Amino acid sequence: MPLIEKEDRREQESLRIRLQPAVAEQLKSYCQFVDSSEQHVVNAALQRLFAADKEFRDFLETPPVVTPTEIVATTSSAGKRTKSKRQDDGESTLASSAESNTSAA
Repeated sequence: MPLIEKEDRREQESLRIRLQPAVAEQLKSYCQFVDSSEQHVVNAALQRLFAADKEFRDFLETPPVVTPTEIVATTSSAGKRTKSKRQDDGESTLASSAESNTSAA
């Protein structure tokens, strides 16, 4: 019995990848074996990989660490980014020129 079941046709997102020639040949052979498309086999294999990798699941559940040195960016209505004055902690932030104009008025 194959590890990957026959393809269930659902909406797909396009992704372009390159494979080593030997892996590409094995992929084609496996697709013939399970009578499914390359997209289905790669999708199912990645789902199995993600489900089996405990460290990856832990990584996904861990919120990203935000440090005070990160730069905060906003965009003005004209789409231009400008640098504002340094804050109390000495870190620079980005502010929109529209915000600067409204506070000056």
